Amino acid sequence: MNYPRSARVAELIQAELADLLMREVKDPRVESIVITRVEVSPDLRQATIHFSRYGEGRGGEEEVAEGREGLERAGSFLQMKLGERLALKRVPHLRFVVDRGMAHSEHIERLIYKLRRERPEKRSP
Repeated sequence: MNYPRSARVAELIQAELADLLMREVKDPRVESIVITRVEVSPDLRQATIHFSRYGEGRGGEEEVAEGREGLERAGSFLQMKLGERLALKRVPHLRFVVDRGMAHSEHIERLIYKLRRERPEKRSP
């Protein structure tokens, strides 16, 4: 199977970042952050970290912005820890991007729930 190195490194970074955010980063702004996807450039110098905030649909843009600030503030710490944990010659520079997929899914689920409550299913006799 042809599986590029950048994809394997992306998986490792995603797993390690999730662990670091849960266990070592103490900033309350990143408590409900979920790493949804990591993309690493082919030369392994850049990593784009896609994240979402759990419950983002109810929290609004301020909470998402706070989460991003928390991640960016912890960025150098996270990069240093990744260097300690991963056997890489060079640790990629981390760039954080908001992933709206989770919020969109929550919104769709709420709409479906609302429609079901408004229109009870017709039952056949």
